[in-house]
Amino acid sequence: MSLAMSFDPDFADPTEWARMYRNFGLQVVPAMSPKENKNQWKRPALPKWRELEHVLAPDFTFERWYGEEGEHARRNNMGLIAGACSNGVFVVDLDLHKDERAQAWWYEVLDLQQSAGELDTVEQATGGGGVQLFFRAPLGWVPPTCKTSIGVDIRGQGGFAMMPPSMHESGKAYRWKSGHEPWEMDIASAPQWFCEQITKLAVQYGGASGENRVTGESVKTSSPSTAIDNFGFIIDGREDYMTKLVWAAVVDLKRDCPGDLGPLSHVHMMEAFSTYEQKVKSRLHGLDSNAERLEREGRGVSMFAQKWETAMEQWDGKVAQHAAVERPSRPFEDKPEPIPFYKVDPETGELTVEPKKPAEGVFEFLDIEAILALPKPKYLIDKLMIEAALGFVYGPPGCGKSFLTIGMGLSIASQCAEWFGRSIKKTGPIVYISSEGTGDIGSRILAWERESGVQVRGLPFYLIRQTINFMAAADVEKLLKTVAAISQVAGQAPVAVFVDTVSRVLPGADENLQKDMTLFIAACDAVRVTFDATVVGVHHTSRAGNLRGSTVFDGAGDFLLGIEREEGEMIGEIHARKIKSAEDGWRQPFELKKVTVNDITGESSLYAKSSTEQAKPKEVWPEKQVCRTILDLIRRAWFDGRPLSSYSQTRKQGRYAQAVIAKQFDIPEKLADMMIDTWLSNQVLSYEVADKSTKMQGLKVIGSID
Repeated sequence: MSLAMSFDPDFADPTEWARMYRNFGLQVVPAMSPKENKNQWKRPALPKWRELEHVLAPDFTFERWYGEEGEHARRNNMGLIAGACSNGVFVVDLDLHKDERAQAWWYEVLDLQQSAGELDTVEQATGGGGVQLFFRAPLGWVPPTCKTSIGVDIRGQGGFAMMPPSMHESGKAYRWKSGHEPWEMDIASAPQWFCEQITKLAVQYGGASGENRVTGESVKTSSPSTAIDNFGFIIDGREDYMTKLVWAAVVDLKRDCPGDLGPLSHVHMMEAFSTYEQKVKSRLHGLDSNAERLEREGRGVSMFAQKWETAMEQWDGKVAQHAAVERPSRPFEDKPEPIPFYKVDPETGELTVEPKKPAEGVFEFLDIEAILALPKPKYLIDKLMIEAALGFVYGPPGCGKSFLTIGMGLSIASQCAEWFGRSIKKTGPIVYISSEGTGDIGSRILAWERESGVQVRGLPFYLIRQTINFMAAADVEKLLKTVAAISQVAGQAPVAVFVDTVSRVLPGADENLQKDMTLFIAACDAVRVTFDATVVGVHHTSRAGNLRGSTVFDGAGDFLLGIEREEGEMIGEIHARKIKSAEDGWRQPFELKKVTVNDITGESSLYAKSSTEQAKPKEVWPEKQVCRTILDLIRRAWFDGRPLSSYSQTRKQGRYAQAVIAKQFDIPEKLADMMIDTWLSNQVLSYEVADKSTKMQGLKVIGSID
């Protein structure tokens, strides 16, 4: 009998859980509980556990812990020591529920997948609401162990992670995600590109005080001779400025919001950091953004967050005392200088500042004749996007949006007659901004070449692969100069600039904050107006399936194209959710086709093409009343003493929730699984012990969907 068939999580005791993990080659050890150590309970309950980092503990040691009379046979809390002792297994810990930067990072990683499901692996939900994914490191790469400032932690060599059936201090148990249990699927081997992303994450964000956990120290630079450079940026005395700015911001918040800020504290912190980042400049040089270089120096968001936390600890003490004093001027009251308006000299191609026109005292106004004489919009792609417009192509990770936008840009650059059956009215150079996944973009271009029959070499298609911060005026100015240089090389200004993805050009920004996103739109407008080019942002969706972030996106966009494709399917749909200058609401099917781009190595990529085949309809949640009825079913099963379970092993017992719901309510099991997982994450359901004598566990309704 296989382990998957013999192990029953609903009835297993701690020794059976531990043996199950050990059978998979994992170094599982007893762990502390919150009752034993309130502040530092997420650690092994062993005095010399560091000696176990490199080799799996011998059988006699394991039996001493988890044998029939073992020292920890009745201890529910246990954990994994990651790294060599667990056959190279490491853990990616994502605080998706409380840090949007963690969401953004993970969405970007998913978007880099070479094939669907490449990162599909063993996954657990922590008792605190986070998500942890388990991977095996490839030979030759040692995963780092670091805690980052963006809500993504890596438990690599010597790292420690709590495991089911451990109980969290919240009172909720750690649980394996249905279908992603270690007895249901293999722990995925981390692809090389994913390892590179983790190393980059550790270098940029590792350490709570700006320390680089990969190199072990922050980058040191010599003090400059002046405090402010020629452009007005602070380059010396930055920590002092940061300290004053943080204190002033926190005191100001106390005046306006004397109560507990809760999660809003982080939002206000990032707003203040945005001001700091716009005022100071890193002394380092490189192609990465100013924010990233500041972090490498130990003068970035990690130090800022540490100072913010220190100030917030004095919220009801010294902060309250200072807040009682009349509001003084603050170091961040000065608004950043607006991005200057540039123009390109048609003869020399040089970028010059457009002088401000003197105020006339009144605004221009037009009569009917003048209104009717205004030029009509000129289309770049017929009935889809006009010239010098701003729009967004968006969808969930892995839906194929980048393949569509790369194909769109190449079609325009190569003077193709049409794109997806819509005539291209204007052709010319294309600038494509993408700082992630650039190693694969060449294959995507070659796949387009093979399928379209158009020679790509010599096309005016240009890639900018450096990280750009659209929130920083200095970076935007550098971008404008770069695009001007491209215009000189190409012989004309670009007709379109693609930003893939929007999240990557907004480091540290809050996509839901109107103030931050207004700055982003202003940066896009600077590119659009300067070069009379259409700007296309490639963005992600929210959990609800809408364009992620502030409504500023929806309002500013001249066109919004939603990309929809079910996981595992090759057919998807383009949904024209908004086209300001033409009819919208239409849907157009597309197909992702696998194309071999190198016959010798077998290298391949995907190609997005128009399709006549309709995409499969998206699974839609039942009406709210039906959802309430489903919850009533789960509630009755709990009180009847036979709770429904989300573990597939309970199918033969008739308790497998997904199967019961699918049968009684005529919905797919996959949708039922999605509903249960969502309700568990949103604390509508919990997974608890229903009968202490039999140790039977199952789903319990603890909240509502109203």
